[in-house]
Amino acid sequence: MQKLLLFAACAAGVCTAADRVVGGPYVVNPAARSATIGWVVETGTVQSGPDAGKLTRKIPVLRSEKVSMTGLKAGETVYYEIPGDAPATERTGHFKVAPSEAADFHFVVFGDTRSRDELHRKIVQGISATEPDFVLHTGDLVTDGYDSAQWPNFFDIERALLRKTVYFPVLGNHERNNTRFHEFFDVKSPYYSFNWGTAHFALLDTDIANWSVSPAERERFWTEQLRWLEEDLKKASKADFRFLVMHHPPITAHTEDAGHVSKETPDLIPLCERYKVTAVFAGHDHNYQHHIKNGVHYIVTGGGGAPLANVENPIAGITQMVEKTEHFVNVRVEKNRAFIEAVGLDGRTLEKIVLP
Repeated sequence: MQKLLLFAACAAGVCTAADRVVGGPYVVNPAARSATIGWVVETGTVQSGPDAGKLTRKIPVLRSEKVSMTGLKAGETVYYEIPGDAPATERTGHFKVAPSEAADFHFVVFGDTRSRDELHRKIVQGISATEPDFVLHTGDLVTDGYDSAQWPNFFDIERALLRKTVYFPVLGNHERNNTRFHEFFDVKSPYYSFNWGTAHFALLDTDIANWSVSPAERERFWTEQLRWLEEDLKKASKADFRFLVMHHPPITAHTEDAGHVSKETPDLIPLCERYKVTAVFAGHDHNYQHHIKNGVHYIVTGGGGAPLANVENPIAGITQMVEKTEHFVNVRVEKNRAFIEAVGLDGRTLEKIVLP
C-alpha cells in the first residue's frame, strides 16, 4: 500500500523527465502510526557570473517532495521505494516505527557537519555501520542554508545513512533559519517533541539571533519556547528518560570566543533540574564535552566535520571530560538504563557513560 501511494504521487505530476533526485530518500516525523518520507529534486540550474559572457557559477534549483504514510504499526520495520529513473538501489529505504511501549533501542547524536566534507563522510560511515534506529543532528548541517548548492552535497554525503533510519535535525545558526531546512525536513514547528518507547525527546530552536531582526520578537519567541518546554516536560514526567536536543550548549568549556557563547540557553538549566532531565545534547562547539550539574548530564557533540575548537576552560566540579576531536555519540537504551559511548573518528572510545 505504501508503494502505491508513492507511485501515485509521481503519476499525479510530481516527477518530470528533467528531475534528478539529489537528496534522500529519508524519513522524518514518525508518530505512533505515521511517518513522512522526503526526497529533494533538482529541476534545473541557474547560471550566474561577473558578466553576460562568463556565467560560470551554476546554482541548482531544488524542490522538496514528501509523502505521508499512515496505518503503521508501532515497532515494525517499513520498506519503501520512491519514484524516479535512478536505479532502485538509490530509491529504496527502510526505517523502524517508534515503539509505543518499553523497548530496547539505539540512537546516535552528532552535529556541526557543515564543512570538511571528507571528515563528515567518515563520521557518517562510522554512524551508518552502527545501524541506529534514529539519528539526532545537533545543527549546522551546512555552512550556509541559503546556498542551494550546499544541500545536494550534504545529502550526497549522508545518503547511505538516511536511507535506513529516521532523522531528527535541529536548527543551527548556519542554517540561518532558511526555509529550505523547514521544507526538506518537514519542520512545521521550530520546537517539538516525540516519544520513542518510554523515552521522551524535546527538540529546541536555540538559534535566536536568526529568528528575527527585532530584539522584542526574539525575546518573545524564546519566552514562548521556554513556556512550551516546561509544559512538555510536565507531561513527560512519567517517562523513563527525558532528553533535550539543541544547537547551543547551556554549559561549555569553550569560552575563548565570548560572542560564541549563547546568552539564552543557560536559562534552560533550572528547567532541566526541576523536571529531572536525563541528558542534554548540543553542538555549536566543535569538540566533545561532558558536564554534570545537579544530576543532569550536558553533552556537547559538535565534531561532525567543522573545524575543531579548543576546550580550554573545564569547569571545576562540573566538567567530566573534554576533547578536541571529530566524533559521534552512540546511545543504547536497554530496559531502565541508557549506555552512552562517545566514539572518535578513528573508532576509539572517548568516554562511556551509564545513565540509570
